[in-house]
Formats: sequence, structure tokens, C-alpha cells
Amino acid sequence: MAMGSTGTVHMTPEMLQNAMRVIDEYKTTTDGLKSQLDNAINTLLSTSFSGSAADGFKYFYDNVIIPAIGEGLGGLLTTLNDIMDGILKAIPGENALDDQLGTQNRQQQ
Repeated sequence: MAMGSTGTVHMTPEMLQNAMRVIDEYKTTTDGLKSQLDNAINTLLSTSFSGSAADGFKYFYDNVIIPAIGEGLGGLLTTLNDIMDGILKAIPGENALDDQLGTQNRQQQ
């Protein structure tokens, strides 16, 4: 991204689409890792870890870890994607230029 002396960041539709693609890839990766973690926890609890400590761990996993990586991270990634989509929709024209700007500049005041 080019940045001028005013701190203006120039973003193109391609940049935003790439960001959205990366967010989707990251979400897919984290969903896969969450599934692997769920399988590991379920295997652990069903085969070799039991009793009060296991029950406490299961409670902690279900009520703290799952909301953090499921709802928390999932919500964050959805919000990031929505922000990118909103910016993408706000950029006029394919070249990130307002096509009407030239016409407006030619009008006499």
C-alpha cells in the first residue's frame, strides 16, 4: 500500500479481495484446528481421564475455551470480513476512482 505524507492509504479492490480471501482461509484453518481439538478432548475424556478433575476440565473447555475459539474468534473473523466487504463496496469504480470526479471538475461554478 502506498502511503503519502498525509497518511492516506490507497486501497484497491484487489487488495480488499485478497484480504477477504485470506480471512476466509484463516477461518477454514481455525475451524479445522477446532475440530481436531474437539476430537482430542473427546478422546482424552472418554478413554483415560475421568473423575472430578476430568469433569472440571470438561466444564472449563465447554464454557471458556469453546466460546473463545468458536464464538469469539469466529465473530472477530466475520467482523473483519464484513469491514473489508463494506470498504470494497464503498470504493467507486474498478480503479478505485470516482468516475464522476472528472465530470464534476469540468463543471463551471
